[in-house]
Order: sequence, then structure tokens, then C-alpha cells
Amino acid sequence: MDITLQISAVNGRFTLDFMQKFQRPVYLKAFLQELANNDIVYELQDKQIRSLPAIRVPWKS
Repeated sequence: MDITLQISAVNGRFTLDFMQKFQRPVYLKAFLQELANNDIVYELQDKQIRSLPAIRVPWKS
């Protein structure tokens, strides 16, 4: 269950990209709930299911 989170900050805005190998958005939903619980305003811009080729990365055995 790998999750990748990419964060960038440009022009006073933070952008977070959640990437995961599984379909259920439990971690994304939990993160968004934490933002809401702490009165942090956010905008969910896009949600996509992507299909990537099965490749072997050199840093995993």
C-alpha cells in the first residue's frame, strides 16, 4: 500500500498531489476531514483514476 504525496508551494498557494496504488480514497478523505476539523479552507481541484504500466523500479527488490 504505497502512497506518494507531492507538495509544492507557488504564489502563496500549496498544492498537494496524493498518488496511491489502491482505489479507496480513505487516506485522502481522512486528510480532508482533518483540514475541515481545523477550519482550513481547501479546494479539491481534480480526482482521477490513472492506469500506469507495471514497471520495476530500481530501488525496490
